[in-house]
Amino acid sequence: MSARDAAKIPKRIESIKFGLLDPNEIRKMSAVEIKTADTYKDDGHAYKQGLMDPKMGVIDPGIRCETCGNKHEECPSHFGHIALELPIIHIGFTNLLKTSLKSTCNTCSKVLLHSSAETHPLDPEKSEQDFYRDRIHDIMIKHGVGSREFKKIIKDIEKECSHKRRVICMHCGSEQGKIILDKPSTFKEKKADKGEHKLNARDIREWLERIPDEHLIFLGMDKDSSRPEWVIMKVLPVPPITVRPSITLDSGDRSEDDLTHKLVDVLRINQRLRENRDAGAPQLIVEDLWELLQYHCTTYFDNQTSGIPPARHRSGRPLKTLAQRLKGKEGRFRSNLSGKRVNFCARTVISPDPNLGINEVGVPEKTAKELTVPIRVTSRNREQLRQMVLRGPDVHPGVNYIVRGDNFRVRITDRTKYIWAGFRCLNPECLPGLADSEDEPYTGYRPDLNEVLPAPNFLPGLTLKRQMRRNSIGELEEEWAVDLEATISNLKGEDERGEPLPEKDHMGIIHNRWKWEHSNPSEYFPEHLEVICPHCGSPEIEDEYGNAYSTEIEDRLSTLDRDGNPQPGVIVERHLIDGDVAIFNRQPSLHRMSMLVHEIRVMQGKTFRFNLADCTPYNADFDGDEMNLHIIQSEEARAEAKILMRVQEHIITPRYGGCVIGGIHDHISGAYLLTHGGRILPKNLVFEVLGAIGWDGDLPEEVQEDGAVGYRGTDILSLIVPSGFKLQYTSRSGDEVIVSGGQVSGTIDKRGIGAEDGRLLDAVVQTHGSDIGAEFLNRMTKMTIAICTSMGFTTGIDDEDLPPEAKAEIAEINRRASDEVDAELAKFGKDGRRYEARPGRTPLETLEENILQILDQGKAESGEVAKAHLPDDNPAVLMAVSGARGSMDNLAMMAGSIGQPKVRGKRLERGYQDRVLAHFPRGVKGAKEKGFVSSSFKRGLEPTEFFMLSVSGRESLVDTAVRTSKSGYMQRRLINAMDDLKVSDDGMNSVRNTAGRIIQFEYGEDGIDPARSRKGSPFDVVQVLDAALGGED
Repeated sequence: MSARDAAKIPKRIESIKFGLLDPNEIRKMSAVEIKTADTYKDDGHAYKQGLMDPKMGVIDPGIRCETCGNKHEECPSHFGHIALELPIIHIGFTNLLKTSLKSTCNTCSKVLLHSSAETHPLDPEKSEQDFYRDRIHDIMIKHGVGSREFKKIIKDIEKECSHKRRVICMHCGSEQGKIILDKPSTFKEKKADKGEHKLNARDIREWLERIPDEHLIFLGMDKDSSRPEWVIMKVLPVPPITVRPSITLDSGDRSEDDLTHKLVDVLRINQRLRENRDAGAPQLIVEDLWELLQYHCTTYFDNQTSGIPPARHRSGRPLKTLAQRLKGKEGRFRSNLSGKRVNFCARTVISPDPNLGINEVGVPEKTAKELTVPIRVTSRNREQLRQMVLRGPDVHPGVNYIVRGDNFRVRITDRTKYIWAGFRCLNPECLPGLADSEDEPYTGYRPDLNEVLPAPNFLPGLTLKRQMRRNSIGELEEEWAVDLEATISNLKGEDERGEPLPEKDHMGIIHNRWKWEHSNPSEYFPEHLEVICPHCGSPEIEDEYGNAYSTEIEDRLSTLDRDGNPQPGVIVERHLIDGDVAIFNRQPSLHRMSMLVHEIRVMQGKTFRFNLADCTPYNADFDGDEMNLHIIQSEEARAEAKILMRVQEHIITPRYGGCVIGGIHDHISGAYLLTHGGRILPKNLVFEVLGAIGWDGDLPEEVQEDGAVGYRGTDILSLIVPSGFKLQYTSRSGDEVIVSGGQVSGTIDKRGIGAEDGRLLDAVVQTHGSDIGAEFLNRMTKMTIAICTSMGFTTGIDDEDLPPEAKAEIAEINRRASDEVDAELAKFGKDGRRYEARPGRTPLETLEENILQILDQGKAESGEVAKAHLPDDNPAVLMAVSGARGSMDNLAMMAGSIGQPKVRGKRLERGYQDRVLAHFPRGVKGAKEKGFVSSSFKRGLEPTEFFMLSVSGRESLVDTAVRTSKSGYMQRRLINAMDDLKVSDDGMNSVRNTAGRIIQFEYGEDGIDPARSRKGSPFDVVQVLDAALGGED
């Protein structure tokens, strides 16, 4: 077998084992030894034995590899190698080298453990080596070589071997020194009376070569696959050209890959080192070049090694070498293997749509035409899919591709859509002919149809029309075209008014055949439903027995073969339509509710849209956030997603057993407007609100107030609250809320319907299930937004206006607080010796705490003044009280006074020497000098106040960034630590790892799924007692 053919044989990987490469193995694996640092000649051809030698593979089309003889699509590519003049240390294995040197003797290279009997801690007939060997074998069987326990035992052996009592080797009696690693790759041996001695790579290699094979297990190595001296490299593998391709720039110059740049440096220094050694250069020069070779090899493996400067491009950019290509978020594993770009998904900006249900997502029509769902044609969906195929790729809902029975994928175009939607005549004489040809003219009955749908293809019910088109020289000419709307009406069995066509009307024959097929599955079609080719008329022919029959017709979308036997239908990749399911995701995906299944609603526009109640689980807002939509491609996956991942199945979060999907902002404001203070709503407003939710049931009892007839807001909300539970709690505004028998009384605010805090929402979902809960959420969100719209609820900057007397009172409070601070500073004096300090505090710390108390008290008083002068019906106050947005403290800072900015709980300290800003006197600790802001956001800040506030704002920004990265890293560590755990179906729901070891005897130690619990409890005791004792409904 030739090398070319051998390279094409598909390989099946039996197992993967990681180890070190023997230098001889590297040479055998290599296709060529690289000797020159040059890449390409002036004529564009690569240098032989250069870094781009064609023996290592090819990247240019048309050129064959000189090793296997294949072109670039089939060549697996091949390694080369560089023979290093002097050995160098592999930077990735310095810890292994350190362990090997500390655990073995510097003379005989045996492990520093006793081999004689009676040194075993337990068995006098065995040695210390036997004891550790048995422990390592036990750990390998129980935990595996990659486990924490395996690393720990090797570390214990290293500590034991490098202990002070092992200064003299028990095997040869030589003195042992202390091994020191100077980062990144310099090893030294320090003996008690001889000082430090540097170990070069050649010395280390000779030391490691003497280690017996049977002692490698104490270093954590497998003697059958690795040797420690292979870490000291004499041969450097050169990756294939396909791993480091060069690109041709617009100027014609070639730009080489970062790995090639680094290998050029290695080759040049290696060549200089060889020349200097051959010329007998002084040892000092040789050692300098040796260190330089070590530097280039180190940065070739890892260009972010601590302790050495990174290698850089001419532009100053650090080179991306081997480690940088593999590790991290942008590396090969996480970016190209785990995080590949995939088909059938889309990403765009999100926007809100309160008219969508919580389980729906609005998808732009343009996106719906690009994303497809593979559907196999069956006898039930055949005619619906035929109409989609007829529309083609440009009209929604249409079809982009059809997968034939031989798995060949056919793209649907404006021409092929008519062919694949129709039939094929099997008469061998039914031919399209050649246009404008006298030799092979069209001989059929329908030249107009042949112009649009050439023989032998046809579609019963296809309607043609005349249209004008400009030809190649710009003149108008008339041609035949398909009337799409009329044709689709015929396929539906309807006329232009939507009325059913007569059963024997040949234009509706496809629809009537489909109806007959379902009502009479085992019978032949009647004569008026037989399809005849319009091109040739399906002439009758005689068989060998003299029987006459019409030529056969084949339906391209049929699920029966020509003999009437069932066959799999073709797969149609159709556009997204309403009701399809897709996975909707917002990154970062911090919990399982960051990826939910929504139903598609195809809409106009350019953004994805969804209900605002879904914002909390996604942590989404609409300030430019983008989200991903993934279209599920198999029927099994779609069924599984509908069961496990629908939005309504995740209203209850598994974190604490409460509703994570619920009302936010306008929903809470609307519910508060509807129910607070026993509000009576006029009838016209109520009808507008009920119209928004499509209410068609009974109306509540009318109420008359001040001569006007209306309805109570709580009664209107009660219309959508299901009965069957009793609920009692205190709202944020302090009044008692009672829900019984579906009747609500009291104020509904964030504590009633809010996401993560809604008592009413929790009760509905937990007593009636996810579907009723989703229906309640849909109606509640539409109703509350409708009430905000109908009542004209809005807010503006003038909602924070205060009367002049309130502003004067706040100014007086701030002045008084500043005077009290000055008085406290005067009491402190210059050194604070007579100042009374708190226990455990210095006088200065006590002074700062007292000043902070004074200023915080002043801010609180000014806030109370602002609150007192803002009326209860103020929209901003209403939002703060209901929990929709903000708080009264926020309003106090907007309208009253901001107060003292703080950094880590203290007044501002850092800045210039003994002062925060340069224009303050040194050493002054007054209120203004330390950043007290007496202004409000409404009034505006002075420049110094703005600066002081920015200092404390920066702390929160930095804190947020740090917390985000730390929590992300912690979560990643937790996921990696627990990725092999699963709940076993063993009757106890025990948690086990992949080795079958029990981690928890019962899931969560209590067996309770928080998502199905009552705020962590397995059931609601009050509800059970009410049901058992006949309590209220």
